[in-house]
Amino acid sequence: MRPLLSLFYPRLCPMCDTYVGENVPGGMVCPQCFRQLPRTEQAAMRGNSTEMVLWGEVKSKGAARRVMHLEQAAAFLFYEKDTPLQQLIHRMKYADQPEIAYRLGREAAMEFMYSDFFEGVDYILPVPLHPKRYRSRGYNQSEYIARGISEVTGIPMDTTHMIRLRNTPKQAQLDRKGRMTNVAGAFAVDHPEQMYHKHLLLVDDLITTGETMRECLKAAKRFRGAKFSVFALCKAHG
Repeated sequence: MRPLLSLFYPRLCPMCDTYVGENVPGGMVCPQCFRQLPRTEQAAMRGNSTEMVLWGEVKSKGAARRVMHLEQAAAFLFYEKDTPLQQLIHRMKYADQPEIAYRLGREAAMEFMYSDFFEGVDYILPVPLHPKRYRSRGYNQSEYIARGISEVTGIPMDTTHMIRLRNTPKQAQLDRKGRMTNVAGAFAVDHPEQMYHKHLLLVDDLITTGETMRECLKAAKRFRGAKFSVFALCKAHG
């Protein structure tokens, strides 16, 4: 059946639309595009731009640990508008191609494994979507990223303890001030006692101003004694 389908729906690179062949798993970019992905090299780099965005007004690693319980953060790729990567991320989120998120999550994990970034992490928690948004889209791309990371690292993924209370407008449509108020109080946790004193890796698809992730970290403080690491598939450049 697949050879017949391939005549009408050939498997294309989701980044450049070139034919990649039927033996390439769905969601995989072609070798040339894969080499050109704008990697951040942040896996072993502390004080990187992703961490600094999340620190916000805290402004230091020591203060981030005390106030936010944030151990480390890193992104896999630098994101810029009007680039082939933007097309890839858009298809991942809005074109019913969650397999892109899964494949990129796996590739990121394999490249991060050379460092100690995942060392000591007990659970991986993807940033949740509101149920209404989830029903509309049909999937949570951050969950697919987390699933890819989980399969490579062997760290279990948890999707039950972090919940989204409000179906907020898309952050990309708002200015910085609007982003801050948009996600304020948007997250909560369920049965926090089950995650006390754990090391939790929070996973999201894109960090721009960091407001969404900071709100997640704020809600996650109810996991008493827990510490947090953050992984983003992409970090907005600049």
